[in-house]
Amino acid sequence: DVTEGIRSKEVELSVSKVAAQPKVRSFMRKITRSIAAGCEKPGIIVEGRDITTVVLPDAQTRVLLTASEEVRLGRRAVDLQVDGSISAQVSDRDKKDSKVVDFLNPAPGVKLLDTTDLSFEGSVAALVDLINH
Repeated sequence: DVTEGIRSKEVELSVSKVAAQPKVRSFMRKITRSIAAGCEKPGIIVEGRDITTVVLPDAQTRVLLTASEEVRLGRRAVDLQVDGSISAQVSDRDKKDSKVVDFLNPAPGVKLLDTTDLSFEGSVAALVDLINH
């Protein structure tokens, strides 16, 4: 489990620079597609800012999870176990990333789920409901 390592403050502050590199993006796209194609069981969940539009645009179900900027910043601060000072850094990352991919607006065929007013459990329930209908 690499969750803790990839969600660290150091990674968070560096990811946009690395992800903006065309060779890195191409390499990661190929790896992600290979992993998704190799899944023996249905129902793989792949998370990322351009999964529904660039990496796996033909996925059976594509969902864009969104929330207000204030809520996203609060959640990220909790994830990183930091105070609100991360807000400017996350906002800056969002601006940089939006130059590479539009991750705030769903592409045609992508379902939108706004989780602004939902808890984690509520978000999961809403996502399951969206997938099943």
